[in-house]
Amino acid sequence: MNKNSFRIYTILLALFIGFAATDTAFAQRKKKKKSKKKKETPVVSIEEPSKKDLRKAEELFIYAVNEYLLEEYDQALELLLKCNDLNPKDDGIKYQTALAYSKIENYQRSLQFSKRALELDPENKYYYKLVAQNYEVLNLLKDALMVLEKQIEVTGDDEEAYFQIAMLYLQMGAPRNAIEYFDIGEEKYGINDVIVRQKQRIYIRLGDLEAALKEGQKLINAYPDELTFKYSQVRLLLGNNRTDEALEMLEPILKNNPNEGEGHFLMANIYRNQGESENYYEELKKAFGCSDQLTDESFNILAGYLQFSYNEKKRFEAEELINIAMGAHPNDDRLMALNADFLISQKKYDLARTYYLKSLEKNANNFKLWKQVISIDWELQQVDSVDKHADMAIEYFPNQALLYLYSGSAKLQKKDYDEAEVIFTQGLQLVVDPSMKIDFNSQLGDTYYQMDDYAKAFTKYDEVLKVDPLNIYVLNNYAYYLSLRKENLEKAEEMSYQTIVAEPENDTYLDTYGWVLFVKGDYKKAEEYLKKAADISQASTVIEHYGDVLIKLGKTEEALEQWEKAKKLGGEVSDQLNQKINQKKYIE
Repeated sequence: MNKNSFRIYTILLALFIGFAATDTAFAQRKKKKKSKKKKETPVVSIEEPSKKDLRKAEELFIYAVNEYLLEEYDQALELLLKCNDLNPKDDGIKYQTALAYSKIENYQRSLQFSKRALELDPENKYYYKLVAQNYEVLNLLKDALMVLEKQIEVTGDDEEAYFQIAMLYLQMGAPRNAIEYFDIGEEKYGINDVIVRQKQRIYIRLGDLEAALKEGQKLINAYPDELTFKYSQVRLLLGNNRTDEALEMLEPILKNNPNEGEGHFLMANIYRNQGESENYYEELKKAFGCSDQLTDESFNILAGYLQFSYNEKKRFEAEELINIAMGAHPNDDRLMALNADFLISQKKYDLARTYYLKSLEKNANNFKLWKQVISIDWELQQVDSVDKHADMAIEYFPNQALLYLYSGSAKLQKKDYDEAEVIFTQGLQLVVDPSMKIDFNSQLGDTYYQMDDYAKAFTKYDEVLKVDPLNIYVLNNYAYYLSLRKENLEKAEEMSYQTIVAEPENDTYLDTYGWVLFVKGDYKKAEEYLKKAADISQASTVIEHYGDVLIKLGKTEEALEQWEKAKKLGGEVSDQLNQKINQKKYIE
C-alpha cells in the first residue's frame, strides 16, 4: 500500500469509528506539493520508508488508535512511536502522536509532533488548532495567536478560530482586541449568544454598561420570543440600580406570560429592593406556583426562610411557600429534601424521613440525605431502620467509612455479632480520619467481647487508649468487662475512676465504678457509688447492682426492695435475679 493509499485508509477508518475530526489524526488532507524540509532528528528520519515498513506502520497504527480510544494512552504512544520510525513523513501519524502526548499532559512533546504534522500538511486547520492549543497550555500566548491568525490566512474563515483568538487576547489583557475579533466573527457568522454574553462581561469589566446593554438588546432583537435574553437584560439593569427601566421591561413580559416563574422571581426582587415586603411575598407565591423548573436562586430563597424558622411569621410563610412549590413540582427531589429540612426544624422527624426517602427514590446519589435518614433512625431509636438504610446507602457509597460504622453499630445492637465484625472490619480499611478509626476500634472491641473473644476485645481497647487515653466510652466498657471477668481489677478501678472524674453525675459510669469496687470486695465504698447511681437511674442493671451490695452489707430488706424494683423495671437483669429474691441472698 503506497503512502496516498494509506492516507485514504486512515480517513475511512476515522469515519468507521465515528471519531471527531478535532481529536483524531484523520482530518482530510489536500494534495500538497513536495518541499524540502529541515531535518528534525527527535521526530522524523530523512530515510524513505520501504513498502514493508509502510505496511507494518499501517498495521500498528490501527492498534494504536484502538488503544487511544480505550484511553490507554501510554500503550498507544508506544505503538505510535514505532509507526513514526517506520513511516516518518506521515502527518496523520504525527498528529495522532501529538494528541496522545496531550492526553498524558506532555505538552512539549505534543507541540513538537503537532508542529511537524503542520509542516507536512500546512493546509490542515486541525493541525493549526492543536499547535495553538499546545502553545496556550504552555503559556506561549503570542505564539498561539500567530498560529491561529496563520490558520485563517491559509485555510480561510473559521468561526472557532476567531473565538479562540479573542479569548487569547483576553488572557493577554487586551480586551479591546478581543472584542474586535468577537465582532469579526459575529459579522461573518451571525449573532451568537455565547459571544454576546462574553462581550457583555468584557464591557462590564471596562465599566461600559451602555455597551453591555446594547449587546443584550441585540440578542433580544434577534430572538424576540426568547424570554431568557429579556430576563438577562432585566437582571443587568437591576444589578446596576436601574430599577425603573427593569420594571418597564418586566411588566409587559408578565402581562403576556403570567405563568413565568422567573419573571415573578425578578418582580419579587424589585419589590424587595423597594422595601415592599407584602408585594414581595405575594410575587414569591406566584413564582413558586409556576411549573417552570426551579432555579438555584429559588432554592436559596426557601433555604433563607428556614434560617428564620424560630420566627412564627417566617415559619408560616416558609411552610406555605414550600407547600405551593411542592404542588407545582411534586417530583422535584431537591424540593422534597428541602421540605424534609423544614420538617426537621419543626421536630417532625418521622415525616421528615419520609420526604428524605422520597427524594432518595428520585436521586439516590446524595450522601448527605442518607446521613440525615440514618440520623433520624437513631433519634427515633429504630435500630432495624438504621441497619436497613445504612446497608442501602453502602450500595451507592461503598467507600464511605461512616456508613459502615452506622451499619456495624446497628448490627451490634441487634446482637448480629458475626455480621457486625465483618462490616466493622471492612469499614476500618476505608478509614482516613484518625478519630473515626478510634470509633471503629471501640465498636470492634465491644463486638469481640460479645463474641467471647476477650483477648481481641481488650487488644482493640488498648489500641484506642494508646491514641486517646481519656476515651470515656472505652475506659468504662474496658473496666466493666474486666470486672465481670475478675481480671486486672486494679487497672479496671483506675480506668473507671477516670470516667467519674470526667462525668461525676453519669449513672452508667458510677455503676461501673461501684461494681468494680464490689468485685474487689470493697463493699462499703461500693455502696456509696452504687447508691448514687441508683438514685439517678432507671436502669434495671444499676438497681440490681445496688441491691447486690446492700445484701453484702447485711441490709436484707433494703436489698430485696431494690431487687424487686429492678424486676419490675424489666430490661437487662441477671439470670439469677429471681433466685436472689427467693433465697434472699447474693448469687453469682
